[in-house]
Amino acid sequence: MDKIMVIVPHEDDEILMAAGIIERALQEKKQVTVVMATNGDYEGRDKVSGSVRLKETLMGLEVLGLSQERVIFMGYADTGMDPEESFLYNLYTEKEENKLHPGHCSAETYGLPKKADFHTERYGSPAAYTRRNFKEDLRRIIRENEPDTIFTTSEEDMHGDHSGLFFFVKEILREEKERGYAPVLYSTVVHTKSGDENWPKRLKKGDTDDGVGEAKKGRPLSKLEAYTCPPGFNEGSLDWEKRVRFPVSASMQSGDFSVNLKALALSMHKNALKEDAVEYLYAFIKAEEIFWKIEY
Repeated sequence: MDKIMVIVPHEDDEILMAAGIIERALQEKKQVTVVMATNGDYEGRDKVSGSVRLKETLMGLEVLGLSQERVIFMGYADTGMDPEESFLYNLYTEKEENKLHPGHCSAETYGLPKKADFHTERYGSPAAYTRRNFKEDLRRIIRENEPDTIFTTSEEDMHGDHSGLFFFVKEILREEKERGYAPVLYSTVVHTKSGDENWPKRLKKGDTDDGVGEAKKGRPLSKLEAYTCPPGFNEGSLDWEKRVRFPVSASMQSGDFSVNLKALALSMHKNALKEDAVEYLYAFIKAEEIFWKIEY
């Protein structure tokens, strides 16, 4: 793995899924690129909400040592979690390639004032929210960087943007394979069929004062745990026993989340860390990160 690309749908997914992989690769002087498919602006009505989340992504990745030059904002919309509501799943299943799919905040790609979306950077103007534009933007991003290893979300993920993104990546790689380019593809699940309330396994209440790893107030965890198999997981296309386990580095092994690098990176995502989501998001801070190697 000399040239790694992490392709995720929303801000904070890159930390939950692959903070350890990113940090370790940077320590080993590998090339790392993080691609953000949407602006995470589901709850907004203008570009302010998406802009806030994009800034949080840059801050979180900076904690891991990744410069903003290696982060790509595609600038597309986030419209909901259920497949029938989600932007990327609906875009993937769209039969009319040039049909416009407006989001809640925009109908065309956008980024930040000092860091534009990919389409604007390359072509001088934003892209309309169509299936064709999204696919060709992602194809060009992959072609320009030519990673030898890609990490992304899974078709087994219950969030429509996560499964939709996987289908786009797989479709593009199948086509690129015909011209002789075939990177290794890994996928993982963030939202399982067992429900976010049931997986990942939560920290035990006795481990800290608040049970979410803010060990500044309580006794630090003595040891981070590995992931446990979600209930009913093997009913899908992925086999739990075939997961690939990537241990996180020493900087992310501490049970004291005030010094754990993954926890510190996650803490930058204040917009995502709402009261009802804190326990769930911090549950991704484990002794490992897990993926499945995907054939395409």
